[in-house]
Amino acid sequence: MHRVSDSRVIDADLLDSLTVPARQGDYARDSRAFVRIDTSLRVYWHTLFDICPGLLELSGPDGLAIFRPFMTWADEQKLSLNWTYYLWVDVWLQQSAFRDQIEVELRYALMGASAARWATGDRSEAQGIVLGAADLPNLVCGWKTVTLEGGREIEQIELEAPLPTPDGSHGYFLVPSRSLDDGFPGWSPIPR
Repeated sequence: MHRVSDSRVIDADLLDSLTVPARQGDYARDSRAFVRIDTSLRVYWHTLFDICPGLLELSGPDGLAIFRPFMTWADEQKLSLNWTYYLWVDVWLQQSAFRDQIEVELRYALMGASAARWATGDRSEAQGIVLGAADLPNLVCGWKTVTLEGGREIEQIELEAPLPTPDGSHGYFLVPSRSLDDGFPGWSPIPR
């Protein structure tokens, strides 16, 4: 195993390693760099499993059977781990050894987590996001808060007539108001 000297490593030197579990092994366990990478990875771990604990039922209590391979795949795919994080986990799960064990409810929970993350972080004029999956019938909507005392709202919507399926595994569109009355503008692909 190749070990990197820790004597002159600063955070800027670690940027490419902060989301890649395998790179942690390049540093001694008692080094500052190892601890910094571990701290970064823990944030991503908790962001995933605290919000979607049902994933732990698939992977075991430490979650590493999902977390490490997913993070490696995400790095290889050059994915952004922003509001789309949970959607990319769903994409990875669909092509993993876990694919036959995934309940529909867990998939909707992942979509809801993405919608919630969008609703709390988006700064555009849009009031909501609508998410769809090519192989699921219902939509998931995330709405921004409208008052200081309020919170974002997430809902699953069952349509009377289905929308066209997204070109990829998932699609989204933004809505300017807190309703879907403006019609279907078409799917946008999930940003990488």
